Amino acid sequence: MGKQNKKRQLWHKTPHDGVPGIYAATQRFLYQFQGPAQLGDRNESAHVAPPDPNCPACRQPLQDHHITPASPGKSSHMQCPPPKPQLG
Repeated sequence: MGKQNKKRQLWHKTPHDGVPGIYAATQRFLYQFQGPAQLGDRNESAHVAPPDPNCPACRQPLQDHHITPASPGKSSHMQCPPPKPQLG
């Protein structure tokens, strides 16, 4: 029986293999510890926003709300409309 000479691989394959330069060398080294980016399942379809979203606070359509955009030093602000009267 012949002995198989299989070279033992110490490092994982990276997207930076074969790229010259100190930046690529650093990325190859860090990839061994960090691994690939955690982006989720690549076979999963992209998120599709609903055509008429509702406000999470008052459950009314967002198109009925008044949104004040952000300005320097201030955050944006959304004002809910008054509640609609209940029928019945």
